[in-house]
Amino acid sequence: MILCLQQINAISQAPISCHNTYRLGFVMKKTIHLALALSFLIGLNVQPAEAKRFVIPSDDKVLIEINGSQKMNALNPDSINLFVWNMYKGDKPHWKRDFLNLSRGKDVLMLQEVYLDYQMASVMYSDDTFTYNMATSFIDTKNRNSPTGVATASPVAPQHAYWVRSIDREPIIKTPKMLMITEYPIAGSGDTLLTVNIHAINFVSAKKLRNMLNQIEDAVRDHTGPVVVAGDFNTWSKKKTQYLKDMARHLGLSEVIFKNDQRMKTFGKVLDYVLIKKLQVINSKVYGEIDGSDHKAMEVHLKVRE
Repeated sequence: MILCLQQINAISQAPISCHNTYRLGFVMKKTIHLALALSFLIGLNVQPAEAKRFVIPSDDKVLIEINGSQKMNALNPDSINLFVWNMYKGDKPHWKRDFLNLSRGKDVLMLQEVYLDYQMASVMYSDDTFTYNMATSFIDTKNRNSPTGVATASPVAPQHAYWVRSIDREPIIKTPKMLMITEYPIAGSGDTLLTVNIHAINFVSAKKLRNMLNQIEDAVRDHTGPVVVAGDFNTWSKKKTQYLKDMARHLGLSEVIFKNDQRMKTFGKVLDYVLIKKLQVINSKVYGEIDGSDHKAMEVHLKVRE
């Protein structure tokens, strides 16, 4: 990681001419991708040669349901309390404390970097408040075959729950990213709330992120009821951010605004978003004071728009 940052610094200080501008931009882009990928591996304490420890599950093993009993029949259209958080695989000391405190009383949880090692699995399997539906990206064979991915949870059992795997793969470790898609019944309505939970592909070009955003468009386009698309979009460049905004415009999604905006940024760009359709924001909040993850959790109180 240090070497890569030194390379970026050296490149940024090199003289620029018309002849080498294109190549300079290309080298900087590749170097940044490599630096980010290596920082990810360092965070997992993984050497590139160990990449084979991550196994992509077969299609019939991707979806994991936790606590499948139904607690509520349907969501209340006048009050849907949404919680969105990239949990950094529960690797921070205060993750459990923050998760138990912040998830209490919520109607829908949209969680990224779920990692079912002993700690996180014991918390979720012992929690009979929610039914969790998890889309597994890969299995860590060096840690008791712990699955990791995205999970959406609610006291209401979903009418439909399915997943979509990214077309492209992360470099070095060659793992995909996932969409977890759920539909929840709404009391007094024939419509359902469609949720699309994303942990976007990261250490790649903007074009490959756009491929994953196109998969969201395919999932949302024909849904006639309210929609939430939320999670960690890894929009750390201007072009990636623009592709996200283009997708939102195509689908008629509105971005939730946070007055106390302390969402995580990389290269000055926000990574975590909540996008909605046919829903009204009652209030919204970023939990900037928590330290249970490198990302800050987002809460949005919603009602179905008449």
